[in-house]
Amino acid sequence: MIRILPCGAFQNRQPLAYGPILARLGQEVELVDHPADAQIALISHYMDIELFGDRLAKMRVRHPDLRIVLLSEEPFWDIGWSPDPFSRDQIFSTSPAALPVRVLNHQNSAIYRTDRIPYFLLTDPRYTARYRWLFDRNAGRSVSDWLAHFRSAEWDAAFLNEKRLHDRDRIAFPEQEVWGLSYYRTRFALRCTRGRVLRTGKGWEPGVDRLQLEDWHEDKLNRLDLRCRHVAAFENTHQIDYISEKPYDAFAVGAVPLYFASPGHGFLRLFGAPEDSGWLNFYAPPPEAPDFDARRPVSLREAEAYAKTQERLAQLFVDPALLRDEIDRFGYRLVAELRAAITPH
Repeated sequence: MIRILPCGAFQNRQPLAYGPILARLGQEVELVDHPADAQIALISHYMDIELFGDRLAKMRVRHPDLRIVLLSEEPFWDIGWSPDPFSRDQIFSTSPAALPVRVLNHQNSAIYRTDRIPYFLLTDPRYTARYRWLFDRNAGRSVSDWLAHFRSAEWDAAFLNEKRLHDRDRIAFPEQEVWGLSYYRTRFALRCTRGRVLRTGKGWEPGVDRLQLEDWHEDKLNRLDLRCRHVAAFENTHQIDYISEKPYDAFAVGAVPLYFASPGHGFLRLFGAPEDSGWLNFYAPPPEAPDFDARRPVSLREAEAYAKTQERLAQLFVDPALLRDEIDRFGYRLVAELRAAITPH
C-alpha cells in the first residue's frame, strides 16, 4: 500500500482525485491526511512549488523519508509554468532546504499513453454515459443522412474555447514535438471569417466562464448537438499522448473535428488517417493558423469515412469491459511510477 498525502492548490486536478481511478487503486493506494503517515506528498502543478515550496521543504525536514511527487495531468501547465517541463528528477531552491521533486507527466512517463480510451474520459463516468447515448444515435445514420446534415447545418464552424493570445499560450519545444496551441486555435477562429461561424466562450463574449457552470460538458454538447458542420477540437497543447474530450465531443455532436496532430500523435493511432476516419488535420509546424473556409462541403468519401467512425465509436463506448481495461492499464502504470518514486536508489 502506497500512502499518499495530496497537497497544494490543485488537489482536484490529479488522477487520484477522480472516483473511478481511486476506486481501481483502492487496494494499492491510500490517501492520508498527515505527513507523518505518508510516503508521498503529491502535488499537481508547478505553481504548487511556487506557492508552497517552503512548506513542503519544512515538511521533508521533519519527515526525511517523505518523497515529493509532482503528478501533472495537463501539458499546458508543464510548458507554461515550469522552468523544466520534461526532466523527471528536479531540485528546487526552497527554505530551509533544497526540495527534490519527482516529476511525472505526459512527456516523461508512459502513464497517460492510452490504448483505446484517453485518460480524461476515464475520470468521470458522465463522459462515457453521454457518449454511449450520442454515438449509438449517430451510428444509426446513413451516409446520405450525414451528407444532408452537413449541407443543412446551422453553423459552418463552431469554436467553443477560451480566447487566448498571450505569449505563454504559444510556448513551443519543437524538438519534443510539443507546442502550445491555445494561441493557434484562437488565431484559427479569428481567421475563419467565411460562412456562418460561431465563436463563443471566455474572452469571446461577456458572461459566465463555462468552467464555472454546474456541468460545462453537458452544456457544450447541448449547445452544439447536430447544429454544426465543423467543430474546432484543437487541444491546448500538442503532445503525442495528450488527447482530451474535445475531438470526441465534435464527433458526438455530429460535426467534423478540426484537429492538429503530428504523424506520431496518439490520435492517429486511435482514429486512423483523416481521410479514412472523417476528421481534418491541420498539422504544419511551426503552428500557423491557416485561412480556413468553413463553407467547404463534406465530400461523399469523407461522409463514408465519417459514418464508419461513428459506428466504431458506438462500439467503443457500449462495452464496459473496454473502459475497465483502460482504467486497469492506467492504474498499473501509475502505481509502478509511484512505487519507483519511493524506492531507494
